[in-house]
Amino acid sequence: MCTVTYIPHPKGYFLTSSRDEKSTRSKAILPSLYKIDNVSVIFPKDTDAGGTWIVLKENGDSVCLLNGAFENFVNKGNYTISRGKIVLEIVTSDNLLTAFNKINLQKVAPFTLIVINKNHLFECRWDAENKYCKALNNKMTFIWSSATLYDKTTQQKRQNWFNKFILSNKNPSQKDIFYFHTDTGDGDAANDLLMNRDEQYFTVSISSIAVVENELNMHYKDLKNNDSITTGFATQNAIA
Repeated sequence: MCTVTYIPHPKGYFLTSSRDEKSTRSKAILPSLYKIDNVSVIFPKDTDAGGTWIVLKENGDSVCLLNGAFENFVNKGNYTISRGKIVLEIVTSDNLLTAFNKINLQKVAPFTLIVINKNHLFECRWDAENKYCKALNNKMTFIWSSATLYDKTTQQKRQNWFNKFILSNKNPSQKDIFYFHTDTGDGDAANDLLMNRDEQYFTVSISSIAVVENELNMHYKDLKNNDSITTGFATQNAIA
């Protein structure tokens, strides 16, 4: 359950995810470098299910997960495969879209994937019955909010906040984008970007991928435990 933004850069892109989770969810493992099928990737690990919600690949490809597809859904209780595991299954493929289209999702709850593959941007959804994929203009900006937590009215309100941010920040830095994810709202704690719903659900972390020229990094901040780290393929330097 997340809020995700995609912002193009003249020489790359930024992909940032605010992770909204249940208070009972275990602390995630900080992003680290892993080898999967001989492919180098960076991601924070969900200690409960072993998957992830955002991953950066050594070639600059990335995948980001949001719970839910087009609208909230009734949990049928027969979902036995973690959505976060799907992220790691497809990211090692050379063609991420083909991998998504081929994978069996019958035991997976509805989700949305934001996929960046060879400089192409895609939005892929699974609604527990059908897959939907569409190409997006990678020169445009986008924001997504999980359908499981945010209704259409709230999603539009967040879109308006994002539009205002983009108008005020023509070429935002990774630090600017972090600020948007942590300091945007109208005082409604349940629906601000840094959200808290009666301590039952709240924003636990923010992960930001920067692929700019030859620099590929993920900056991560654990808001619950006040930990932060920047891990990259070309740099290990944290944001100032």
